Amino acid sequence: MEPTSAGWRPSLASMHGGARRVSDFMLSMDAEPGETASPLAPPEGNFIEQRVPILRWLPKTNAADVVSDVISGLTVTTMLIPQGMAYATLAGLNPIVGLYCYVPLLVYAVLGTSSFLAVGPVALVSTTIFSMIATLEGPARAAMASALMFACGVLSTVLGVLGLARIVDYVPKDVLSAFTTGAAFNIMFTQLGSLFGIKVATSHAPIVMLKNALVALPTLHAFTAGLSAAAITTLLMLKKLPLHKWLKLAPSVPKSIFGDLGPFTTMVLFTLLNSVFGFSALQGIAEVGVVPSGLPNLSSPLGISLAGRYKDVAVLTFVMLVETVAIGKALAAKAGQSIDNAQEFIALGLSNVAGSFFQAYTCAGSFSRSAVVVSTGGKSQLGGIVTAISLVLTLIFLTPLFTHVPKSTLAACLIVAVSNLVDTNRIAELWTQSKGMFAFYAVYVGLMLAFGAAEGLMASVVLFYAVSALKKLGSKLS
Repeated sequence: MEPTSAGWRPSLASMHGGARRVSDFMLSMDAEPGETASPLAPPEGNFIEQRVPILRWLPKTNAADVVSDVISGLTVTTMLIPQGMAYATLAGLNPIVGLYCYVPLLVYAVLGTSSFLAVGPVALVSTTIFSMIATLEGPARAAMASALMFACGVLSTVLGVLGLARIVDYVPKDVLSAFTTGAAFNIMFTQLGSLFGIKVATSHAPIVMLKNALVALPTLHAFTAGLSAAAITTLLMLKKLPLHKWLKLAPSVPKSIFGDLGPFTTMVLFTLLNSVFGFSALQGIAEVGVVPSGLPNLSSPLGISLAGRYKDVAVLTFVMLVETVAIGKALAAKAGQSIDNAQEFIALGLSNVAGSFFQAYTCAGSFSRSAVVVSTGGKSQLGGIVTAISLVLTLIFLTPLFTHVPKSTLAACLIVAVSNLVDTNRIAELWTQSKGMFAFYAVYVGLMLAFGAAEGLMASVVLFYAVSALKKLGSKLS
């Protein structure tokens, strides 16, 4: 990490291995409240090329770039399959829905201005969606997820067209950091049922889910808990052990490759173990089960009423945009490139609008998969197109293989993945510098856990600006 006068920015090394925290990217948009972060210059080109960037970069792509993008796209696919299934589960949806993001990937590849941004299901958006649809069941839940995706896409597109992209700069960095930290604990709480093989009553309030899990803990399924522990251990070993050094791999192979492929490797390993030894039949562990095969049918979200959910749309759109733009800015800055924030809003918006007609749910930029694009030498959004094609082939030919994936393994992948969401650096910094600011940070996190993502984020923003206004008023009166 590299210190700046206003906050922290990720160093290039942090994108090429080691622990990569989402807060590193989100806090790179480190404008103070009420100020805007220094925007990167919009890309060059005529109006058409600025609105359809693929027309600018595709003619310049050479054979070497194509090879690099194919390798990058396939590597991202191996990450996206387990992550997509796990994140869809986190959102309260069928695991296979996480792989229906191929349409947003294709649309963003055509319209996006970031060469490295990997779009798809992400943890923060998934847990935010779950807090909004947890009370619904069955088809109604999936339909509402697609309807929210459509509405978020429309709102994002409108904001981009109106030139209101700077709106994401007005949320305080500590509120964003607290949101990601609270979301991490929220995600962990939601996975306790699958992790320990217990039935946990769902709730939009994370703290209530924790209480429900603790109440159900005496009914723990020992074999499931043991399998979860083994999966977590496998993931951590692949991530932390110096396997690159032990195997004497070439320097051109990214040191983070084993950690990046950890979720896919772990999912394949434990699915094979379950299939060969019959853990489900003999020990009663929960499996993903039969999932729909083939591509999703075209389904319009326009008939779903969003009455009373306008707040949900606004919050979900904000979470989607702030994570995506922050990651895109950080990656572009390190590569000496630029992104057009307004065009990013439009690209992400239209990506989600299109995806909502194919039973997907809200997509955003992924910090882990975007970092892998960089570390594997990706050059352009051609890699995203490769990933989309790979997902299509997976849905057509490979879905029967997902039947025996243990739910505990997906939960383990989530637990390890979201551990990087906890912003330990900022927490330690606040504790050292100001106990008062640390207390407010703790309150922000508490609001997320007590009321859920949407209400918690809104309450934290209101609290921050209310306290700031009172401080300014007090200083004027004195």
